[in-house]
Amino acid sequence: MDGLSQDAYYWQFIHHLVVNAGMRAFQVKSDEKEIWLEKENSDETTVVRIYRRDMDWSNYIARDLEKLAKDSEKIRKEFKSRRLKIINIYISTFLPVDSFENFLEKSFVTKNNRVSIETFIIDTERENRLGVSKLSELLDCQIPELYHDHYTAEDIHRYRREVVTISDKQFKKEKALFTYGKPFFTYLILLNVLVIFGFMEFYGSSTSLLTLVEFGAKYDPLIHQGEWWRFFTAIFLHIGFLHLFMNSFALFYLGGAVERIYGTPRFVFIYLVAGLMGSMSSFAFNSQVSAGASGAIFGCFGALLYFGLIHRKLFLRTMGVNIIVIIIINLALGFMIPMIDNSAHIGGLVGGFLASAILHLPRHKIRKQQFITFIVTAGAFSGLLLYGFTIQEDVEKMHLINIQIAQELLQRGEIERAYPLLKEAVEHDVEVVEANFLLAYSEARLGLLKDAEKNLLITIEQRPYLHEAHFNLSLVYFELRQYLDAYRSVEKALELNPNTGDYIELKTTIEKVLEKIG
Repeated sequence: MDGLSQDAYYWQFIHHLVVNAGMRAFQVKSDEKEIWLEKENSDETTVVRIYRRDMDWSNYIARDLEKLAKDSEKIRKEFKSRRLKIINIYISTFLPVDSFENFLEKSFVTKNNRVSIETFIIDTERENRLGVSKLSELLDCQIPELYHDHYTAEDIHRYRREVVTISDKQFKKEKALFTYGKPFFTYLILLNVLVIFGFMEFYGSSTSLLTLVEFGAKYDPLIHQGEWWRFFTAIFLHIGFLHLFMNSFALFYLGGAVERIYGTPRFVFIYLVAGLMGSMSSFAFNSQVSAGASGAIFGCFGALLYFGLIHRKLFLRTMGVNIIVIIIINLALGFMIPMIDNSAHIGGLVGGFLASAILHLPRHKIRKQQFITFIVTAGAFSGLLLYGFTIQEDVEKMHLINIQIAQELLQRGEIERAYPLLKEAVEHDVEVVEANFLLAYSEARLGLLKDAEKNLLITIEQRPYLHEAHFNLSLVYFELRQYLDAYRSVEKALELNPNTGDYIELKTTIEKVLEKIG
């Protein structure tokens, strides 16, 4: 076989694998004598190397395999695969003149056992295609026949042109999967959360429980009272600048990527479903006040995982491993750090995956599983709501939150709003000394002096060294005209905390009153 025919068969072989076997060319050497193809429809990561070179001596095969073994590790890492199978095919005019069969009889395995290399030689002159049946089995296709006298220069150009055209189409098709839409809604969400954060900081503080509740954070007692809209509004709130920055950073990249893949309408659905499922999961499994876009952002992870389910090899080849590692790290941190609402993260992750499965990817055929997924998603929402509304609340934890909110209300001077929260907490015997102290303060401000006296005495019994309690009790006694008791209490306050101006002033006032009444 002359050089022209041999080159033509080389391109015919590649053309056959690309067109008929659906393989993807991912690497072409500059001289085009060596081409790498990926076998995309296999369960394991398999690549095919086709090398056009005359193998006169077996020692060249040995050197080439040694070099190939070194290069293979780099290829394995590029494919983000634990194991890699290489089908190494030499297209040579003649077989080596010396012994070479040992290179073909068994697989060559690298030292770390992560790459195996199966080698085959196609002898174009004698049509001695060693191991053809095994090669056909590995490639899942028949090996093209040789036509010694029928190849022309036009055949080479045609085969090459069609391979290049198909490879370009495959590349553009893959690229189109990542560029279907533009991240319009992502930028809109970012603007929205920044504006809301600014309003929160202007009005109060984004780290204030009271401000969070007033702006629509997830707060279980009010949801139980019918404020279901908090499942939605909580998605757009953030607790502190660091929380805002981290979520905005993640949303910019993750949200942008998902919106480009799914398009804006699908992304809006995915984002909201994930956010709502995250909020409802938090409602069902976490009684703390919570807010943030974390659930919706984890929904973006879920959407990318669904993309990986449909386009597994492309996903792993591009971003898959990094995405999976980030998810694992974030979930692990959520289990280790109590302040992180991991229930919202997991709920959002599942919600984003399910929402993506309901709508499916753009330009893909409708699947019957979409309706089934819709039913499953509706069931998940119903189950979370039912569980959240029927489980026994963590009363202790809820009252602790209410005490914190009441304290902020007292600082604002909103005594009437703070009083019922503190009253209920004390009636449920919450083991927080500050509850009685704060309740006494609110009762004194509302004129309930006897009730204030009672709660201050309880506070002092529990924490006798709390000088503020003695001072407040002195004020209550003064208002009740029990001046001797007031004097004893303020003296105790000064004993615990000397040289306090307010305490000294009150003591002086009481002494003057006692002098007047004799």
